[in-house]
Amino acid sequence: MDPPSPWKTPNQVMQLHKLKKKKKALQERMKQPLQPTAEGTTQCIKPAAELDFSRILNGDKRKNPFSKNAAEHNKKVKLEERPQLDESNDKTLFALLKLPAKVVEKPPHEVDLEKLSTFSNLLQKFTADHTVETKVTEQKYKKLPIDWALKTKVRLMSTKPFPWTNKLKASEEASGITGFVRCLDTTSSSTLDTSPRARFHQTCLYWQHPHLPWLSLFPRSSGKVAATSFMATNEEVKQALLTEWTESFRSLFQLLRALHCPYFYVCGNTFTVLFVAAGLCGLAEPCALVAPTTRGFRNTLRQEDVEFTMPLRPDNKKKLNTSDEDRKNSSHDSCYDTMDEVKEQRESGDEEDPDEFLSQMGLETEELRKINNAQARLAQSAESSVDSAAQSLACVRGADAQALFNFLLNCRSLAGATGALAGVPPTLLAPTAFHGGTLHSLKVRENVILSDNKKYYSIELRGPILPTTIHSLFNVLKTTSSAQFSATFAHLQPTLAFSWAARTIAEEESAKENEPNHFAKAFKKENLSDCGISEDLLLHFCSSDPSAIKSLDSVKYNAEDDTYTW
Repeated sequence: MDPPSPWKTPNQVMQLHKLKKKKKALQERMKQPLQPTAEGTTQCIKPAAELDFSRILNGDKRKNPFSKNAAEHNKKVKLEERPQLDESNDKTLFALLKLPAKVVEKPPHEVDLEKLSTFSNLLQKFTADHTVETKVTEQKYKKLPIDWALKTKVRLMSTKPFPWTNKLKASEEASGITGFVRCLDTTSSSTLDTSPRARFHQTCLYWQHPHLPWLSLFPRSSGKVAATSFMATNEEVKQALLTEWTESFRSLFQLLRALHCPYFYVCGNTFTVLFVAAGLCGLAEPCALVAPTTRGFRNTLRQEDVEFTMPLRPDNKKKLNTSDEDRKNSSHDSCYDTMDEVKEQRESGDEEDPDEFLSQMGLETEELRKINNAQARLAQSAESSVDSAAQSLACVRGADAQALFNFLLNCRSLAGATGALAGVPPTLLAPTAFHGGTLHSLKVRENVILSDNKKYYSIELRGPILPTTIHSLFNVLKTTSSAQFSATFAHLQPTLAFSWAARTIAEEESAKENEPNHFAKAFKKENLSDCGISEDLLLHFCSSDPSAIKSLDSVKYNAEDDTYTW
């Protein structure tokens, strides 16, 4: 016969558990004290939880403890049994909060419910007495910063009407156009209309090329899906547009070099270029900013011998080296390091082929090819990591700006081959007149907004809003309106990098002020006197202070102290 198994089944375990439970209950009953009865016998005292048999004997019906009435009855009993706060509780509460226990008795009809010494009121009083008030003061500025980003819309808000109406008088419209085309200061002119509406109209004008009334050339987008236009299939039309655009682009760049145009924009389908004249932002030479760029575009610039920098790119990626993470993920890490070191040593010693030297050391040709291909792919991946981002901005300065102009002038791929803008060259935007430029005006719309029973006057301007337009507009509004107003901007997203890069370049230029032979830029402001900007505005735009350049989303003008906050 087999010995009994030491393991127990679940049924056996439950039986043992029930036996232990009964044993404990029996021990508890044995511990109950005995009480003598009238007949001389003893009995155990029943616990308080025993059933009340008198209810059963009287014939009372058993109540359902889960019924709704029973729940409401129990709740009422609990509320009645809840202890009321007395004077001792109040003293304890005052002691906890470390407040003086002063109780003022009032007649029942004079009791103020808000001033009762309730726990919530005392806690509010305690926190109010011990809270330190911190007021955030807005920093105010006397001058509006320079934002080089192109804007597509500006909305002005004020509690008082703006000096504008869509129905201009003939003198107001004529004076605004004359003042803008001739770059005149209408505030001191004796022959032109100097009314606020004429000056407001003057700030809404700009020059553009090309002008095709059936197409919207700003903002440009290559993502629009449309049938191929007739210009893309008609070679004569394409050639005529390109010829006119070439003359306009050449005219603008020559005006920039001669310091008769402060800046202009070239808006393509996939990128935008900002050309800045020497003297602005403290620059001693012309400068061009291109954003966004791709690896292929940058490689093309290198092939055309156009040197550029990427000021917004992190310092650890400017040399386009692969990161440590990429090297860890590769299976040929040691081969890369060894090959790089050997190449540097051999190139510094003689002009022999490093791959031939490595093959002599025992590495096979197929392995060398794999290493070179993998290393090239990693380098391309690191190069492409910033494509179409703000960090991809390229800065071209000095003689290389001329080389960039020549490259764009002869580049046949600037005009798209398909889409709504197929065959249309990039859009040129400038604050001054140039060959082939068309005079345009921003679209202005007035509105009255009711909010919280208050009336607000709103003006919305749509179109390519240039940096000088913002400053000229604010100068007109603050001299013609006694109320404060605010402005909210909508940016052309890729051009936001222009302000960030210009600030970085200004920081570099300001650090060179103490260097020898760096006095040439002091004369640039005087040379730009005929560029179409007023004297006060030109002085501000020629400042090399990096804090004068900032990307703005909204601005508020305070009429009381003539300051700006943003």
